[in-house]
Amino acid sequence: MKKLALAFILVALLQNNCGNAGQESGANIISEDVVGEEEDTEEGPEVVPWTPEPEPPPPECIECDWYFCPPLDEVWRKEICFNICEEPKVLYSESECIQYMECDPTQYVIDDLECVTEDGYPGTQQKVCNKGLIQYTDCITACKEESCNYEDDDCDGDIDEGQLNDCNECGILPAEECNGIDDNCDGTTDEDLIQPCATACGAGYEMCYEGNWISCTAPAVNDEICDGLDNDCDGQIDEDLDCVCTIQDVGVLFPCQDDPLICGQGYKTCECLDPDCINLVMTECYALCYWVPSGDPSAVCDPLIGMELAQEKCNNFDDNCNQQIDEDLYGACYTGPEGTLMVGICVPGEMTCDAGTWGNYNEQEDFVPYYCKDEIVPQEEICNGLDDDCDGIADWGEEMKETDVLFIVDWSGSMGDEMSAVMIALNQFAQNFSDEQVIKWAFMRGPVAVLPSTYDERLELQQDLIGFTDFLASLAGMDTSMQSMSTSMEMILDAIYLSVHNITTSLNHLISNLEWAGVSGSSGIGSKVIESSPPLQNFNISWRAGADRIIIVFTDEGPQSYLVPTLSIEDIKAAVSGAPQLKLYTFSKTSWSSEWKDIANSGNGSWYQLTNNPTEMYASLMEILDEICKGGTDEEN
Repeated sequence: MKKLALAFILVALLQNNCGNAGQESGANIISEDVVGEEEDTEEGPEVVPWTPEPEPPPPECIECDWYFCPPLDEVWRKEICFNICEEPKVLYSESECIQYMECDPTQYVIDDLECVTEDGYPGTQQKVCNKGLIQYTDCITACKEESCNYEDDDCDGDIDEGQLNDCNECGILPAEECNGIDDNCDGTTDEDLIQPCATACGAGYEMCYEGNWISCTAPAVNDEICDGLDNDCDGQIDEDLDCVCTIQDVGVLFPCQDDPLICGQGYKTCECLDPDCINLVMTECYALCYWVPSGDPSAVCDPLIGMELAQEKCNNFDDNCNQQIDEDLYGACYTGPEGTLMVGICVPGEMTCDAGTWGNYNEQEDFVPYYCKDEIVPQEEICNGLDDDCDGIADWGEEMKETDVLFIVDWSGSMGDEMSAVMIALNQFAQNFSDEQVIKWAFMRGPVAVLPSTYDERLELQQDLIGFTDFLASLAGMDTSMQSMSTSMEMILDAIYLSVHNITTSLNHLISNLEWAGVSGSSGIGSKVIESSPPLQNFNISWRAGADRIIIVFTDEGPQSYLVPTLSIEDIKAAVSGAPQLKLYTFSKTSWSSEWKDIANSGNGSWYQLTNNPTEMYASLMEILDEICKGGTDEEN
């Protein structure tokens, strides 16, 4: 029986190891001790003694952890488990090394890469490792839309393509001037150039020919001669002349328009005072019929009514015998420098005649001799898309860029003294910067009382970006009553943050995580509620892509926030500094100048003093206007 049992064990072992016969691990030889009483077999396989599988330790004895896999890096790891119920603990299992992160978190910048922006401009970005994940930073580029500045703005290898004018230069095409040169490069010289001209005897026009003004159609001023006429158009006849009649002048009729003639043209002549015509004298001025009878006995001759003239002249005389003197006489005039008329904004004015003198009436309806009314002569150049100084170049040769302008105004009761000055200055400022297509305007104010209750206050986007005409209409329809200003929670920091949150790359607090605070009322009547219109989550300025952005803030208080969590000055500085193409200007009292100046500087702008003087406020706004147009201060330019 023992031999039979051993035989069964041998057969089982052989079947067990059959599949591994060709493997190194299974090529074991059966030992004599296991065979026992069987015959020795030199070539027979060795049989490994069978041992039962060890029982796995209970789960509470298994302790596993992850370990880095040297010599790789922290991106790779494996799981190692120990049986902690053994003393000392023994290795239970060990996994293969697996990659559990995309990149090494100790190395932030992985590579610098070339990229293309959404606008198609070449740029650079970084491939970075952020907490083990591979990410890419924004594509940053210095390229922008091509503008005429003799630089390759869009980085395509071409300079000012599609931007140069017909003269192959930057800027507005020069206006044609009377100088014998083809200024506007259209192949012709001095074409279509006319300008008003005037003499003491009247007004007219002259034309340009080969660089010279010629052919003035105004009546010429002649030297005074003894002819009974006002030859030099100074209102006097034959003045300062010793008009001595000669024998040859006897009977010769000279035209005249002086006493006693009442109107029209008359005549005078020389006549003898003695039979020998030794003494001669010039007669008075009478109608022609006085000197030359018509031959009709029934005809009535009034010697004081001269021949009616078709054209009234500026001579303090009734030339056309309609019992009016110098009526309906108007002429173009211009007192600006030569060569500036009809260039840029420069246009002629108008003169009229009064009592033989050219001039016009002022606002007090007083006649001012030689006053050229409504003319526009060269002005100081300002940034408004116009050629104000009439030199043929608008805005110093810089083309007006698309610009979005937002005004943020502190509407609290403490601003009462300054509010009128602010609104007057804003209207004057907007008039000079009013291009409907290029410039868009927006207006935000707060805190505004939520009427009829005055216990709730809100930040109000009165007008989102819109054209100039509609912008002024919106301001005109705004509630400006003192009741709307009976507020005190100046949420100006919040206003700035909300105005840039949809364009900045540096936002410390997401709008979705913010809410307005409720502030206990000091009067003891309930609590003040702070809100906004539109609601906080929909509060967006419709900034245009690619446009320059300007924010101008007016407040008489220090920086305050009424959002939860409360915004700090550093939050605002980060937000405005991360907003592209933004300039932020602040107006405040000098007591808060350092805080508001710090914020303005972060937004590439500057600080100005808030006053109740509209003229001073307007002057400060015009400084901003010039800086925007020139791209810097006067010293920098």
